[in-house]
Amino acid sequence: MRPASSSPAELVLVRHGETEGQSSIRLHGATDVALSSLGLQQIERVAAALAAEPGFAAVLASPLQRSRAAAALVAAGQRPPPPVTVVPEFAEVDFGAWEGHTFAEVAERDPTGHGRYLAEGLGFTYPGGESRQAFWDRVQAGARRVLATPASPRVAAVLHKGVIKAVIAALTGMPHAEAIALPVSLAGVYRLRHRADGRWDIHVQNATDHLGELDLGG
Repeated sequence: MRPASSSPAELVLVRHGETEGQSSIRLHGATDVALSSLGLQQIERVAAALAAEPGFAAVLASPLQRSRAAAALVAAGQRPPPPVTVVPEFAEVDFGAWEGHTFAEVAERDPTGHGRYLAEGLGFTYPGGESRQAFWDRVQAGARRVLATPASPRVAAVLHKGVIKAVIAALTGMPHAEAIALPVSLAGVYRLRHRADGRWDIHVQNATDHLGELDLGG
């Protein structure tokens, strides 16, 4: 049974599961990697946990297949299954030449670039990729466009690590430095609740109890 329209709006943010090529340790931003068998199992557990709750009006995803596939699994667990809506602004950051590497590998292969990354903050542009500021602005614009004024009681969004942090910052007003420090585990769940003043609050941070032995962190 769906909650009454007077219920506080809730946004459930889910990070996709592990991918082919190990999202838990590697920089797969714009690279369109698929969920691994482990990642599928992780999202199946998310879907089973969420299936016991009131239904979602919609499930949001990024254009990348790891997000879309995970969102489809979450939606399929609902009765009735809600539509999956792709939000272009929610694509993960393009790491450019660093795609597929770990940060340890980047520090070894491109120490100058890695040093600039640490020093420049949002002013840094990934070599051959996207600037951190442009990514942050893009995701936050999408969050404000789609989520700032909730049109339904409950919505889920199955997204990427960096995207989830930017969405949370956009909706709660959290400063960038605080938001980028948030833990976002593979198949972890955040719950945000809408306030009367238009802001959102975090009510559950990075829940992973549903994963059991499949919790890899990340």
